[in-house]
Amino acid sequence: MNEISSLGAYPLSVNNVKHNNVINFKADKSVQTPTDNSVQIDRFVNDYEKAKKQAKRDKNLQTGISVFIAATFAVMAGLALHQSGLFGKKVQQAIAKDVSKEKTFEELALSKEMQKEVEDIKTFVEKEGLLKELGEEQIPGVLFYGEPGGGKNAYIYALTKYIQEKFPGSKLFEANVLKFNDKYWGGSENNVLKYMENVVKEAKANPDKKIILFLDEIDSVARKASGSNAEISEKIQNAFKTAFNDVLETPNIIITAATNKASKEEAVTTLLDDAIMNRFAKKVFVPLPTGEQHIKNFIDNFKQLPEKYVSKELLDPNNETLKKLCDYISQDGHHVSFRDAISIFKKTKLEFAKSYKDGNQITIDNLKEAVLDKANQLNWPPSEIEAFKKTLA
Repeated sequence: MNEISSLGAYPLSVNNVKHNNVINFKADKSVQTPTDNSVQIDRFVNDYEKAKKQAKRDKNLQTGISVFIAATFAVMAGLALHQSGLFGKKVQQAIAKDVSKEKTFEELALSKEMQKEVEDIKTFVEKEGLLKELGEEQIPGVLFYGEPGGGKNAYIYALTKYIQEKFPGSKLFEANVLKFNDKYWGGSENNVLKYMENVVKEAKANPDKKIILFLDEIDSVARKASGSNAEISEKIQNAFKTAFNDVLETPNIIITAATNKASKEEAVTTLLDDAIMNRFAKKVFVPLPTGEQHIKNFIDNFKQLPEKYVSKELLDPNNETLKKLCDYISQDGHHVSFRDAISIFKKTKLEFAKSYKDGNQITIDNLKEAVLDKANQLNWPPSEIEAFKKTLA
């Protein structure tokens, strides 16, 4: 190895590198196996690589921290925008429902049990002053429960119309509580609080009027927490209870609610949170319509049609065939609700129009065919369908 290549391969000895502060570039020919110098090189290279890796880690860490801070600010800003209603669901705005076209209590097909409940509710409205003297602070909260299609919403609307007659300018605020749920963190609680807050503001701004608060599908925020959703449910329920307390302390708010998830009082008690259940002094079971209710409902609807198109048998509450038809569809297990009855009525008109000829009228046979069509949709067993045909043969 020549002197130049030796210089490139190994460092100079300490003595040869520096002498009297003068660097000597002459190679040391005596160094043939520079073991000590090799160790120094290895240390130097290792230290350099470690320092390089550490610098890279420090840079990555700084970048990660910056990204995290930026992301945190973005999430916080997003939540602020969401809660202000600039994006996502916006249900906190309370808008009064127009019930001018809804039916009154007198127009509804009420069962005998519901008539008694309605009389109790009317008494609270009519004798409010007397009841206050007797220790009743305000009209009690009313919870309606039962299978879908029994007419719970219709009763709330009829109650609103009745109250509006007694207290002109009163309003109904209907909230489908399912819409309070929000996928954003804290959004559901915010929606509950904002909506209730706006209703309370409306009530306080109009102390001489009644404000009816209708919480539909209340089980979605008032159900007993269980399983994996317990923590989420608890947060929403706590927000709901907090807002509900403000509502209860506002004397001109009448609280009503409905749920389709229970058909007995024991069931609704098991379903809903105890603290929220206690806020409803009246719990009213709304069953599916009876045969008498179906008769009244069909007659009321057929009366709205031009007289020349409707046979008299469809307007006679004592008609035996009409009574048999309505009694059959009201039996347990057939599940014909008011909503289904409206569908049957519309189907009757459609089928009549398809085969219409001058002078024809809608008959009970047309109504029977519409019932059979609905029976197929409701998955009646073939034996039930045959029994229905025989009953009306």
